[in-house]
Amino acid sequence: MNTTFNPERRRLLVGGAAGSVAVVFGGLGAWRGDVVASDTDRPVNAYVHFGGDGSITLINPAVEMGQGSSTALAQILADALDADWSQIRVKPAPYDDTYGNPHFAGRLVTADSAATNAFWPALRTAGTQARAVLVWNAMQRWRCEARQVRTESGWLLHEDGRKLAYAQVAPQAELPGSLGSLPAIALAPSRLVGKALPRLDLPDKLVGTTIYGVDARAPKALVAVLARADRLGAKLTEAGDSATRALPGVVDVKTLPDGSAVAVVAKDTWSALQGRKALTPRWTAPTQPYDSEATLKTFAALARSGASDAHVVRQSGTTPAVASDGLRRIEAMVLSRHVTHAALEPQNAQATPTWLNQGADIVASTQAPSLDMRRAAQMVKRPPLVFKVHSTAVGGAFGRRVDNEVSSTAAWLALELKAPIQVIEFASDEIAHGQMRTLAAQHIEAAIDAQGRIVRWLHRTVGSATAARLFPERFAKDKFDQTMVDGSEHIYRIAEQRIESIHRPLPVACSFLRGVGAGFNVFAIETVIDEAAALAKQEPLAYRLAMVDDSRARRVLEALGNWKEAANPPGAQGIAFMSFRGSHIAVQSQVERASDGQPQLRHLRVVVDAGLIVNPGLAQAQIEGAALMGWSIAARESLDFVDGRARQRSMAEYALARLPSLPTIECRFIDADKGTPRGIGEIALPLVAPAVANAWAKLVGTRLRELPFGRA
Repeated sequence: MNTTFNPERRRLLVGGAAGSVAVVFGGLGAWRGDVVASDTDRPVNAYVHFGGDGSITLINPAVEMGQGSSTALAQILADALDADWSQIRVKPAPYDDTYGNPHFAGRLVTADSAATNAFWPALRTAGTQARAVLVWNAMQRWRCEARQVRTESGWLLHEDGRKLAYAQVAPQAELPGSLGSLPAIALAPSRLVGKALPRLDLPDKLVGTTIYGVDARAPKALVAVLARADRLGAKLTEAGDSATRALPGVVDVKTLPDGSAVAVVAKDTWSALQGRKALTPRWTAPTQPYDSEATLKTFAALARSGASDAHVVRQSGTTPAVASDGLRRIEAMVLSRHVTHAALEPQNAQATPTWLNQGADIVASTQAPSLDMRRAAQMVKRPPLVFKVHSTAVGGAFGRRVDNEVSSTAAWLALELKAPIQVIEFASDEIAHGQMRTLAAQHIEAAIDAQGRIVRWLHRTVGSATAARLFPERFAKDKFDQTMVDGSEHIYRIAEQRIESIHRPLPVACSFLRGVGAGFNVFAIETVIDEAAALAKQEPLAYRLAMVDDSRARRVLEALGNWKEAANPPGAQGIAFMSFRGSHIAVQSQVERASDGQPQLRHLRVVVDAGLIVNPGLAQAQIEGAALMGWSIAARESLDFVDGRARQRSMAEYALARLPSLPTIECRFIDADKGTPRGIGEIALPLVAPAVANAWAKLVGTRLRELPFGRA
């Protein structure tokens, strides 16, 4: 069949006993009625292909980085298709703006806990459209009307008892010439969404056949590793590469255009690493060596005093600061240090020259192919359209691979050497020279009236905005980075509020890390709220409830309060609450004093309203993983700089929480069958630190104001 879809007929009315729903297919890419179908693969729309073996394949628009997008999104599609789950397959989307994320204005980015929520409408529509195609094919075979056909879990059922499996129809399914030829059908009953179905990506991972970026090296591709200056801000004066060039396997040594690093290019990884070891580079001395603790003190002074260039995030009432007019007053300075992502898969990208060595195809473990393309174009000074970026499966991301700068390095080297090159940066490179969460100093003041209510609130955050580094033109215009103030925009009812953010650049590459600004902002907010409850002599949960109007948020807090527990648990308990990414979450910690005198989290209870839960197993894993990462950051993690040099130089030196110190976790989702999916991947991380700190205040009577706790 070779027909053309009329673009004016992109609206299909899907109606029936369940009601009428206008379904717009314009967001699904081209209607595939103009595609000559092969015997093995029949594209229906951008997201659905019918396989020759009877399978149905989801073209997954989100990067799979361990969060389960390939399963959750397939579940949404299969549910709308009313398909048999055993027939569902998943393939990653190609580099095509058709698969752009609506949450990021159509760019190819997977971040912000937004994949399930953002692609929910398109995948429901794509699945419904593909189901209509199957019904239409059954109508042609049976010469009947649409009202005589229904579907059920991979079957087409005629009212007279005849039936056809999807697998019998899909391989030879014909596509009508236009959407207008498809029948108006009732929306499928939901049979798969809400079930803890097994992960589709797990079997390949268990047997080691999953292709990650580091596995995607072409057979004849060269390998490059980078040697960077030992101290931040130093520039290369001499490569000292004569011994390196003499080594077998080394192909070339290149200095990056900005003088920040030397790339050793070799035939294999071992030769590249040996070549780097043989370098004797000379660097300039930095003019102002970076000291992270001294800078944090500077940030603290600025947070206390304020600045004329502060961005006002929220202003209500007329009080710019908390006046001392007889009201009881809380003032807190909250500090948090650099932490890094500690992803297991090395940063990597392979670039192969194209367009007569004017562009490149890039294969990488990346969260953001669109940003990789932009970076490559900027570095080699070519139009963005001559670059394509293909994302593989990702072995740990946590926000680090949004700005996958090795893609641009790989592109530059590939065009310089006119050969395919894979750049790899290992864990030690990343810890000593990579990206990290900003330092942050926060000043909070709260005034409390005679009834114990907070009536005035000032919250000022000082840090280094990632957007200022990544998107300087946009930041120069907006003077604002949402990710730095995430979490500060609380939902508590306070009459007079002022929330500010102040950006100050740092010589390190500050970037997005799971939870972004909420990871430090919520720690400050929730510990001060808890202190206010203690000052008012009110129970912490009831105190929060009295300030929360949102019905969903109240249900979460009430569910935490109604959770039955064993009598007289050891240690002390603390709570924390947050609304973030469209979700509401409350946690309760059980904390004891460890032998070293530091807090030890023994148990964590979590109540979540994240809207409709597509796969409870995946959702629980996301909550547990984020909570454990939050505990590690709160308890131990810190990346420190002295005299321009990172004190931690390897995974062994970077203090991650170990198995014996990890808590047990219980998680409950409420109203999990209501609404649409909301963000879930990051939301547990920010609450662990304040919940533990609030329990610690009960246990020993002192307030923790610094992260990590071991530094307080």
